[in-house]
Amino acid sequence: MFLFDADSEWSTLILNMVSEMLRKGTEVLYICTSRQLSGLRDNFRTYGLETSTFEMDERLVLSDAFTFKTGHQSTEKYYFPSLNISDISLISSKSLDLWAPGTVRLFENVSEVVEASDEKSFLKFYRTWISRFITKGRIVIDGFVRGIHSDALYTSVMTSADGVFELRTEEIEGKMQNTLRARAFKGAPIDTSKHILHVAENLSVNLEDMKKSQSLT
Repeated sequence: MFLFDADSEWSTLILNMVSEMLRKGTEVLYICTSRQLSGLRDNFRTYGLETSTFEMDERLVLSDAFTFKTGHQSTEKYYFPSLNISDISLISSKSLDLWAPGTVRLFENVSEVVEASDEKSFLKFYRTWISRFITKGRIVIDGFVRGIHSDALYTSVMTSADGVFELRTEEIEGKMQNTLRARAFKGAPIDTSKHILHVAENLSVNLEDMKKSQSLT
């Protein structure tokens, strides 16, 4: 799971991760909550990846979880009518068996699901939702906004995750920067130091070791 600041480059980081997964042969279900899928496809093109090739044989499935918030029904093949737990549960149960082991399911902002429910109901649903995906070898990547839920919710969600990563926006030497670090990873030692995330004009990202950057100044 990823914890991210609302004003961070989370969507750009996703773009890079998904592109690399597809190029390496991994199938991806990407549930987008932040924009129309037409805009997302344009972002992929800017990065250098044409999604139509992958969408044609459903190596990439883009699911629209944004349009309903505009008061209109999505015209996309795959979409969410709401982010209510009941709707998500129904959609997931119908599509679950279509995804092979090794498939990645990426939900851009699960915090919106929490906000559409209450924390107690969400946590009960979330544990079941996640376990159904991962028991058959699928990979789940979920994004949660930092600092808007209770500590108990974050603790519970992090406990269920194999890895926890954090993307923050913070001031470094007078400039607002995005920093990325791993907080925890089950079963293996991991470097928890911070890295500065730089975004290029083509939306590619580069990670700079924060310790090395500070030692040069």
